[in-house]
Amino acid sequence: MPMGDDVNRRGPSRRWIMTAVEDSLRRLQTDHIDLYQVHRPDPAVDYEETLGALTDLVRQGKVRYIGSSSFSGSQIVEAQVTARDRNLERYRTEQPPFSLLTRSIELDVLPTARRHGMGILTYSPLGGGWLSGSWSADSSPTSPARQRLAARFDMSLPENQRKLEAVQALQQVADDAGLTMIELAIAFAITHPAVTSAIIGPRTMEQLESQLPAADVTLTAAVLDRIDEIVKPGVNLNPADTSYGEQVLAPALRRR
Repeated sequence: MPMGDDVNRRGPSRRWIMTAVEDSLRRLQTDHIDLYQVHRPDPAVDYEETLGALTDLVRQGKVRYIGSSSFSGSQIVEAQVTARDRNLERYRTEQPPFSLLTRSIELDVLPTARRHGMGILTYSPLGGGWLSGSWSADSSPTSPARQRLAARFDMSLPENQRKLEAVQALQQVADDAGLTMIELAIAFAITHPAVTSAIIGPRTMEQLESQLPAADVTLTAAVLDRIDEIVKPGVNLNPADTSYGEQVLAPALRRR
């Protein structure tokens, strides 16, 4: 991810990875990083260059394990094959978005990662706020990050209307199960057998306390069946929520 206006302070190039890790070690005041993940591949950088840099960092003891984030199934395979053929460190984890409303990773990312023995650390189990009660038909993005993604929260879009309808139906499922929507959403994310854990992002103690009980929730088959009826497995109600789709379909990759 970009870390400023400097074009060299972004992407998975060897130069930037080495610089970024040293910066992180200095900020954290530590001599190693337990897990270092690459957020999205860059079509302009070969997997061998990225994995080569990460391998050197592991061998230097500055990084313990490496992982990927927001990779598609085919990108995971290409990275793992490169690591095998070049005798490089392989990705041990994948960090994709996964929620009641964004389920596309069930199609290929989860089974692919499982075949390669990777742990799955999902993020955004509350769907960017859609499943926390923060959004309604009258909502509009307020934070700078959400303003940059305004189309994803534009309530006039048909796909977002579908998400609102799904949220209303899922709220009824939660009520019938004696759960809050937050508990249902997080419990769903960690119920999938291929998921190792879900990353939550509370900003206050109140938010943290509302999310932690989900770890002790067991969803019954009946509840999971009702969820599948509302949002089909492998489906994102808004295609824009596919984290790697925008990169794969960028004009530079589709036009001569």
